Amino acid sequence: MPDRDSLELEFTASGRTIQATVSIPREDLRMTDLLPILFGFSNALVTLAEDVAREAGKPVSCRAGCGACCRQLVPVSEPEALYLAELVQALPPGRAFQVRERFRTALEALGAGLLGRLRDAGSLKTLDQRRELGLEYFRAGVPCPFLENESCSIYEQRPLSCREYLVSSPADNCRHPSAETIAMVPVPAKLSELLYCFGDGVGNDRTRWVPLVLALEWAEAHQAEPPRWPAPKLFQSFLRRVGPGTEE
Repeated sequence: MPDRDSLELEFTASGRTIQATVSIPREDLRMTDLLPILFGFSNALVTLAEDVAREAGKPVSCRAGCGACCRQLVPVSEPEALYLAELVQALPPGRAFQVRERFRTALEALGAGLLGRLRDAGSLKTLDQRRELGLEYFRAGVPCPFLENESCSIYEQRPLSCREYLVSSPADNCRHPSAETIAMVPVPAKLSELLYCFGDGVGNDRTRWVPLVLALEWAEAHQAEPPRWPAPKLFQSFLRRVGPGTEE
């Protein structure tokens, strides 16, 4: 008997249809364990967004080696925070030490005041409050701990919000972002935001997120084993939140 289920997906957005076959393990998993599958789903949506932007004469201008967006406040879901911590833990000892040192240096560079506000970011109620925190973080100029030579060192494993951040404005504009200088490329569905509700492991939670720079700290403080659910059920629970355009 096969130990995986194949799900046929069809997603309609921007007048186009994405079809894919997804192989889901037949076992109980944490949401963190399903992230590689969600990354592939996100990549398909991003590719669609890039195609639409290019055909509209506004191609995506993001390029390796820029790194400006890697100094922004990056929100990650709790399953992603755990995923990043486990990713670092799995590195060779010397390499893991380097990355942990970059996390430590980043927290020191942020300063006690900003760091305290980041730790309390989940309590911010309005978009203006979150935007102001993001601008303050960007002004601090602290690079993502995974940034190396102005490129992402975990590109294939990067968080969903990083995958969804696309611009068609000149890359240099990202060094001094504003509503007037940055033209965002819309992605059909923000999977990153849907994942914020999976802190409980199955998607019935309130919206919760963690600043990427605090991912290791968060994982250290939350060492209880996350709940496990049958993987097909868990994936289907996520799909229901994507919208009526997604069918099995």
